[in-house]
Amino acid sequence: MTDLGTSFRKVSSALLLTCSLLFVLPAGVVNAAPGGMLSSSATSGTVQESLLVKSDPDESVQGSADGVRKRFSPGKVALISAVLPGYGQIYNHAAWKLPIYYGLMGYFASKAVDNNKKYLDNLYAYRADPNAAGAAMAAADRDKYRKQRNTQIVWFCITYVAGIVDAYVDTQLFGFDKIIDEKVEEAASPLDSAPSLTVSMKF
Repeated sequence: MTDLGTSFRKVSSALLLTCSLLFVLPAGVVNAAPGGMLSSSATSGTVQESLLVKSDPDESVQGSADGVRKRFSPGKVALISAVLPGYGQIYNHAAWKLPIYYGLMGYFASKAVDNNKKYLDNLYAYRADPNAAGAAMAAADRDKYRKQRNTQIVWFCITYVAGIVDAYVDTQLFGFDKIIDEKVEEAASPLDSAPSLTVSMKF
């Protein structure tokens, strides 16, 4: 009976030790090895060790970051876009925005020019004879077209500045989606490439 109790205590101690190895000790302590990751497996009471070669997950990201750093700075792209509107969109591979960008600027510019012409016509008509029967109407039209012209100029400037801001932001974030995709692919990689610990004990 004493021998049976002693054997039971030994088995219980072995089971507790195994649980400690599997659930208590950090994986890094068990698997760490100089120069790489160590995968340990024990079969038939023996422990066999093998080194696993694991690529650095930061290498591809670092390469992508290097590619981004070789590009123009966002400030430089914004400056060029201020001189050449639309340059930033082409530089950042977003040329699909150009029809919208140029279309809006062209529309506001043409409306501003047209309203300015009507404003000048009514201005000269009013100045020619302020006491004429149509002078009051000319003055009212003058003020109306001047207001519309100024509004179109403001919208033109907003569109122009929006293109510069868009070029700056796109340059700042260029390559970000690619880096995120690489991170997602690494996270979704098969688990068999990760170091593992398998313990098998025989009594």
